[in-house]
Amino acid sequence: MTPNRPRVLVVEDDAPLAHLYCTALALRGVGAVRAADGVSALRSIEQQRPDLIVLDLMLPAINGWTVLRELGANPLTQDIPIVVVTGVDPPPPLPDAVAVLSKPCDPDHVAKIVTDHLPGRLH
Repeated sequence: MTPNRPRVLVVEDDAPLAHLYCTALALRGVGAVRAADGVSALRSIEQQRPDLIVLDLMLPAINGWTVLRELGANPLTQDIPIVVVTGVDPPPPLPDAVAVLSKPCDPDHVAKIVTDHLPGRLH
């Protein structure tokens, strides 16, 4: 990833869907890495803080609600913008998320919402 390129962590257990999100983000100039579950997501965030997180709620090991709670409780991560993309219907109110999108969701739409909420927005 280039040094000035924004970094987004895509936390999604569906590998093909995560790949689509990452590809759509790359086409908008955003670097994206994937975590397949909540444990991997928290580990990745600890190793390298992302500029934004795309988070599914229904994850193996540690679910998205727990990830949200842990990030919000940590002063080092509580200000990372989070876009939730969920199959939970209807989507729950999540005040810690900058956006909540319902699956199925077009990857290009996800990428647009992400770039709209990145610190120092891309255009």
